Amino acid sequence: MASESASFWEFSLTVYSKSGVPDACLELQDKHGADVNIVLFMLWVADQERLLSAEDISKIVGLVAGWQNEVVRPLRVARRFLKAPASEWQREETAALRARIKTDELEAERLQQSVMANFFHAHSIGQADKSHAAALANLKIYAASLGVIFPEPIVSLLMKAARREI
Repeated sequence: MASESASFWEFSLTVYSKSGVPDACLELQDKHGADVNIVLFMLWVADQERLLSAEDISKIVGLVAGWQNEVVRPLRVARRFLKAPASEWQREETAALRARIKTDELEAERLQQSVMANFFHAHSIGQADKSHAAALANLKIYAASLGVIFPEPIVSLLMKAARREI
């Protein structure tokens, strides 16, 4: 399963590297409560020609919720806090600590993606769907599960990035 989880990670790195995508993902995270890894998973699953149901998405969200709450978010909070510590703290030392935490946060996200990809392949979730409409549907269902609507410009940008159009 390592190559399957690696393909999700590589897909995510490629999509996330596209112009505007990091800001779009952070907006979904900070303003809409989205887990960026789940957003990327919705796109990757569609790239695998799969359309997920609300139940499938609920399973994925449940699978990673504890990891997100107990590992990824605390690392993110610490990293963000260290971006501008109080003046009493040594800038050089806190910057070095922040860099180590950022590395750990990224590794925690990679591990989360590995679990998600392995679950996807082990449980054959999703309906076969060769259309790119699967990405749109997956994102809409995920947003609905959060009780939000993702902004159309962000969804459009993410779909273009996933289709390698930007």
